[in-house]
Amino acid sequence: MFRRMLLLLMTVTVITGLTAPCFAAKIAPPLEPGKGFHLATVDDAAKMHKDGATVVACHSHTTDYMKGHPEGTLYITCMVPADHKRVDVPLDKVLFDVNALPANKNSDIIMYCASDT
Repeated sequence: MFRRMLLLLMTVTVITGLTAPCFAAKIAPPLEPGKGFHLATVDDAAKMHKDGATVVACHSHTTDYMKGHPEGTLYITCMVPADHKRVDVPLDKVLFDVNALPANKNSDIIMYCASDT
């Protein structure tokens, strides 16, 4: 009986692991950035960072941030629903020290996310 339950559990685990990517939300990025925003290549961002721009990582999972990030990167996180479609996260659920941003409102800020959603 134990072996059958173990086999069933392993089978369900494998099937779930193999099918999970099929259910992941895929949201296309906007074709144009919003007013005041600019799309940057990795090379552009690297140059901006070298020139003193503030880098902000917007990861929904701490492990993504811990995998690596540019030196001096600020980190924003919040509890994001599994479908990654909710955009109305209350500010009290966002973990970020806004005082860490540059006082000069005209400073360059690079924001990125490791997710492909």
